[in-house]
Amino acid sequence: MSFHELQAVMDNGNAADILTVIDSTSGSPSPIGQMIIIQADGTVAGQLETLVMENILHMVQTTVWTKPVTISVEDGLGNTYRLFWDRMVKKFSAIVFGGGHISQPLVQILSLMGFEVTVIDDRPEFANTARFPGAYRVICQQFQLVVKELTVDNETAVIIVTRGHRYDMDCLRAVMGSNARYLGMIGSRKRIREIIALIKEEGAPADLETRLRAPIGLDLKAETPAEIALSIAAEVVSVFRNGSGRPLSEYKEAF
Repeated sequence: MSFHELQAVMDNGNAADILTVIDSTSGSPSPIGQMIIIQADGTVAGQLETLVMENILHMVQTTVWTKPVTISVEDGLGNTYRLFWDRMVKKFSAIVFGGGHISQPLVQILSLMGFEVTVIDDRPEFANTARFPGAYRVICQQFQLVVKELTVDNETAVIIVTRGHRYDMDCLRAVMGSNARYLGMIGSRKRIREIIALIKEEGAPADLETRLRAPIGLDLKAETPAEIALSIAAEVVSVFRNGSGRPLSEYKEAF
């Protein structure tokens, strides 16, 4: 496979298995150094002998990958191929609605954790790269309009922290039908109940109340913007990694 094919796979951000031949008992031409990339949708780039490819595909499909590893595959003719098997994991993304005082530390934390963070605000003085240097993308546009341009899937965290409840509602309406893995909104319990009641009257999804994490964040007794941002980021990680949010000291079993 070519460098351009590898670069294209890396640029699209999707998960892919990468297998590189590091040793072989087969004759010339030497396959050492050849790479095979298998994308999540089944697309394959690169080529070896047919039976070797079939065995590689079978192994990738039936083996749970946990870390980079060396595997051996036979071609049915007595030749053995040793391959280094690595995986590019799809990047998680986060969409932060609102560019206020909580969003600044929140974007920093999420970016440090490897999330591709998109920040959206309709005010130029709050939606700019100088304010959010760690963001993957900063968009200055009306909240409800920009959602159509975004990819919101099961690898996405949606965080609603705008400057007012009217804007929170606009954002919630726009994303409530998505399959975002995390959907959180800032606000008091009283105000959140009012917002959900209003949106239900408009025909909200039946599972909205159970999916929406509001008030947003874990209970850290956070007070400052940075502390609130940390509590939100911690909850996002807990959801994406299937964590409990409990202190590790409470567990008796070994990790």
